Parts: sequence; structure tokens; C-alpha cells
Amino acid sequence: MKKNSITLSPKHGVNPSITHCECCGKELGLALLGKLKGDEEAPKDIYMGLCDECQKVVDEDGLMIIEVRDGEKSPNPYRTGRLVGITKEARERMFKDTTSNICYMEESMFNPLFGEFVPQ
Repeated sequence: MKKNSITLSPKHGVNPSITHCECCGKELGLALLGKLKGDEEAPKDIYMGLCDECQKVVDEDGLMIIEVRDGEKSPNPYRTGRLVGITKEARERMFKDTTSNICYMEESMFNPLFGEFVPQ
């Protein structure tokens, strides 16, 4: 088998999934997964990688802040759909102890900081 070949699924053919930016959710492209373990159907949507806009904020050492529902505790919390990217300078002024370039913020904190700039 060649390095760039795909094994077709007997049930699902090329078995496509739509790829999305894991930060903002923007559609990035199409993944052709072919035959998966147990010949399962591929998920309709896969969140992986960053779009150019989110990647630019991260590359410039800015911060992407994703709003989540209050009380969410899981590693993959429910996102409300609102997010904001801030510059390195704003990050250093507002969030001195952030170590990641992407973080979650609960609605009750996001609204007072960014609510007037990012409509619901």
C-alpha cells in the first residue's frame, strides 16, 4: 500500500468528514477517512487544527478566549458560540498567568468583559 493511498470502506466508501477549526468552528475542509476500525461510519464533523485567523492570533502570542456555559467542568465544555481573540499586549495586561494561547471562559465572566463587543 502506498503512503498516500486510502482503503475504501465496503459500507461507506471514502467515508468523509467535514473538518472544522477547533477554536472558532469555521469549516476547514474535508477529510476522507476510508475504512475505519470495525468499518464504522466516520463522524460528520471533526474539530482539528486552527483556521488561518485563529492561528495568526496564536502565532502572535495572543489569546483566543472561547465562551462556555457557567458550571461546565468537562475537558470539552459546551461552547456558546462566542469567542474573542486578543493581542499579546492585551493578554499581558488582562491575564498575567495564562500559559495557553486558547482558553475557556464562563459566560458570567465573559459578558462583563466582552459582552458589548461580541453580541449573543
